[in-house]
Amino acid sequence: MIPAFALARPDRLEAAFEVFERAAGDAAWYAGGTELLQVMKMGLARFGTLVDLKRLPELRGISVGADGTLTIGAATTHREIERSPVVREALPALVRLEAHVANVRVRNQGTLGGNLCFAEPHSDPATLLLACAARLHLAGARGGRELGVDEFLLEPFVTAREADEILVGVAIPPAAVGEGRAYEKAKFRERPAVSVAVRLRVADGVITDASVAVGSLTDIPVRVDEAANALRGSAADPDGVEDALASAAAAMTGLDAIGDLDGSPDYKRHLAGVLVRRATTAALSEALGRG
Repeated sequence: MIPAFALARPDRLEAAFEVFERAAGDAAWYAGGTELLQVMKMGLARFGTLVDLKRLPELRGISVGADGTLTIGAATTHREIERSPVVREALPALVRLEAHVANVRVRNQGTLGGNLCFAEPHSDPATLLLACAARLHLAGARGGRELGVDEFLLEPFVTAREADEILVGVAIPPAAVGEGRAYEKAKFRERPAVSVAVRLRVADGVITDASVAVGSLTDIPVRVDEAANALRGSAADPDGVEDALASAAAAMTGLDAIGDLDGSPDYKRHLAGVLVRRATTAALSEALGRG
């Protein structure tokens, strides 16, 4: 049973902060509730007031700015992202990722912002957003600020968001000419066992820049600079990139992996090596199509 609570449903950002302040520390922000309500049901947390954020216009919507930046409101559901033609055009890897988050019920109810703020180690979006250099916009009664994914996620279930702050939205830089982005995961249940995201850029037949992020392997998603460095400078063709792929996969063996029900540390590092190959191949294909 979930303990009784009051539900506030403000339609203005300022009103949301006012409700939260009046609750004097006995309130939590609420969007999809797929994680929060489970925690409350298990008795791990209790709040006298839940502040529903779904009516706040600042947290809704998907748009592409004049500079090509893709902005997604924090209260946008996984299903809305999955079905969005705007996202499909701007970042197809995110559409494919969202189509395989948990199950349909969770995708219909759960939100991108809620997923990021809960900071569950075995989740999907943060890994791709980290590789894509996304920025997270937060707002509080005292003003707003912007953080990178690596600055926002501190440890499992812990973020840099202050209790009275709201994650408003996520801004993802546009893909440059010759840039490709991809996400691959291994999943045995509803959450990824290991995930890898790759962003790379190709110019004159060479991979000139790369970013590699790994999730569900360490405490929080991390960039693997050694793998990215292995890709930079390699020829952007199946034969030329093979040595780079082998080196990128080998870089996964040095990660401080955590064993769990999905496998031992060594097995999960092996999976990461397989996935970095797949993600790099997919990102390279997209990059060559954008050249």
